[in-house]
Order: sequence, then structure tokens, then C-alpha cells
Amino acid sequence: MKRLCVILCVLVFAAGAASAQSLLDNEFYRKAKLLQSQSEQAFELGDYDLAASLAQQAKDNLTKSDEYVTRMTAYYTAAGWLSKAQDRLAFAKAIKADVNYKDAYDKASADVTDAKASMDAAQYDDSTQHSKDAIAALEGIQRQETATVVTPEKPTLPGTYTVRLIPSQRDCFWRIAGYPFVYNDPWKWKILYEANKSVIGDPNNPNLIEPGQVFTIPPLSGETRDGMYDPAQTYPAFAPAK
Repeated sequence: MKRLCVILCVLVFAAGAASAQSLLDNEFYRKAKLLQSQSEQAFELGDYDLAASLAQQAKDNLTKSDEYVTRMTAYYTAAGWLSKAQDRLAFAKAIKADVNYKDAYDKASADVTDAKASMDAAQYDDSTQHSKDAIAALEGIQRQETATVVTPEKPTLPGTYTVRLIPSQRDCFWRIAGYPFVYNDPWKWKILYEANKSVIGDPNNPNLIEPGQVFTIPPLSGETRDGMYDPAQTYPAFAPAK
């Protein structure tokens, strides 16, 4: 009976490890893989207690890996929104909004300051909200002034994506992340999944996505993302900042 319990423990871990192949590489995932290998070796040698202990440690590290990915997703999202808010604030100053639209500019400036402080405190959701508030405060100003002020353009990538019905190659988080205008890397699917859990039918099942659902594409390295993906438009391929 003891051996049967150990076998079940190892098999349960093995099933979890298989799905974890898609996680972003990090120290916890690498440690889990090492512990998994050690557990299998102990199992082959008949040391079932050690095998079970190592398998449990491996599962614990997989949990930490998921937590790490979730935390980093929030960080990247906050960093992207902060970069966008700072760009909008700089543009507002360039068109003298600090003089002509002082109340809106001062509010946006305070929101950006709060966003930076929250970022430094690792309060990433709060930072994202402050950045969004700053952008909202400047939105009306920039609509009025953009037509008369010419600013250097950054390559713009889509900020949202609508799931499409493609019979030959069904949209999924893996394929969407691999599109050049998204992350150009399917292994970054977890970032999309974490950012859009509230959109899909079952937040715990990333496979349940449907045509018509709109996904947010969090910026990863300060790139400019805005607007809905348009299949008729040509976009540059995403390339992480070096």
C-alpha cells in the first residue's frame, strides 16, 4: 500500500509537470524539474519515501513558479501603462498643457507620481490604475491638440485582440502570443492568460476561449500598444527592448 501511494504521488506530479512545460522559464520551474528528476531516480532505486518527498518539493516549486509568473505579469502590465502615461504627460507638457490646461495636467502629473510610487512598492495593480487615471485626465486635451502638433512617432502595436474563428488553425493563447504583433513568442502565452482570466468562461481553464472575446495585450518592455488589432493593417514585429 505504501508503494502504491508513492507511485500515485509521483504520477500526480508528472501530470502537473507536463502542463508546466508551457510556463515561462524561471528559477522555481528549473528547480522543480531538477527535483522531479531526483524523485524519479529515487523511485527507480526503491527509496519511495525520498521519492515522495522530492516529488512534493517539486510540486511546491511549481506553485511558486505560477505565483512568480502571475507577479511578473502584473509587473509588466504596470510598467507598460506607466510608460504610456509618462509619454502622454511629456506630450501634454510639450503642447503647454501645464499652462493652458493646468488642472488636468496637475491631476495627471499627480497620478503618474502615484503610479511610480506604487510601482516601487510592488503594488502593481494600484500602479496600473494610477497610470490609467493619468491617461484619462489627459485624453480630452490630446484629442484637441494632436491635430496641430507633430510629434515623433513610435512603432505602435495593437493593445487589444479579438479572438478569431480560424478553422485551419484555431486561436488559443499559445498561438495568439506567437503572432509577431503580439509577443512573437508562443511561450509567453501565460502573460496573456493571466491578464485576461476575467474574459474567458472558466478562469481556471485557459483552453476555453471563444471567437469574439477581446483580450488585452499587456506591454512587456515599454513598447507602445494602442487600439484594436486590425487584420488589414501592417504592424512591426514585437522585439523586446535590449
